[in-house]
Amino acid sequence: MALQNVVAQTIDAAGQEAQYDACVKRLLSEKIILAWILKECVDEFGPYSVKKIMKDCIVGEPKISAAAVDQDEPDCTENGGYADETVEGRIAGGNTEDNSVKEGRVYYDIRFAAVVPDTKEPVQLIINVEAQKSDKTSYPLIKRAVYYGSRMILAQKNTVFVNSHYEKIRKVYSIWILMNVGKERANTITEYSITEKNIVGAFKEKESSYDLMAVIMIGLGKAQAADRPILRLLDILLSAETKPDAKKAILERDFDIPMTSAMREEANIMCNLGEGIREQAVQETQQKTWLRDVLNLMKSLNLSAEEAISALAIPEEERPSLLERIDEELAVK
Repeated sequence: MALQNVVAQTIDAAGQEAQYDACVKRLLSEKIILAWILKECVDEFGPYSVKKIMKDCIVGEPKISAAAVDQDEPDCTENGGYADETVEGRIAGGNTEDNSVKEGRVYYDIRFAAVVPDTKEPVQLIINVEAQKSDKTSYPLIKRAVYYGSRMILAQKNTVFVNSHYEKIRKVYSIWILMNVGKERANTITEYSITEKNIVGAFKEKESSYDLMAVIMIGLGKAQAADRPILRLLDILLSAETKPDAKKAILERDFDIPMTSAMREEANIMCNLGEGIREQAVQETQQKTWLRDVLNLMKSLNLSAEEAISALAIPEEERPSLLERIDEELAVK
């Protein structure tokens, strides 16, 4: 299947912005990229090499836009057992609903299961990675991230554990990669987690019994070589300005990441889409300027829309769409 068709299936085809988002998700879902994120941001994987994490810790294939955040129905495994019997169930990312957005349902960008090696008992984690174009939202983004983490815990009922076997609950991580952030957030990594606080006395609970959810917010910027490696890696990888060949050279030289043909194609699509989005923004700004000037001229000199457009020497190919906008503006007034 052609790569463009795969990208198209990942999203509800909604133009260049949506296509750009799909490319970002596909690049981030590469196992070697996820391994770098786990190595640099998740304490449990700090002691291990990126190659070991990629080879031994990431379970199955990461799922892109395949699991609904608010879906409560149990998703049993093929053999009829729950996901605690096999990591291939819903919690491991096994839900394969149609990837497009439908009926307002919201999907995790990327979700997968991971296992911490070399421990007496296997430590299994559920990881969600979200890519966000900006941290400028109408609500505190951290609240949404905590909600996502909470939903991943809630979804383990009847999939990872049944009845009152709460001891089987797996720790969840919701990792948010924020692009186009302000100076105060650029090149930052911040973790929010559950901690123990003694109010009276000094009783100590076993940490693994309450350390069940963490949110990590990664703010990207123009990272330099001296910054935390993951910040520069993600900044280069997700840049719509850096050409694919330049990305390939930096990723291979500085991070030992061989850029596959699929990754190069995604990077190329991102670069082209980025240029297209910027061109659209410039066009939109120009249209708004023309609209303002035409309306002012019509009012001050009592001209028709066509006369004002001709007086301003607006290009012929731009006139039909501009006339439509003028009609809409006058209709509102």
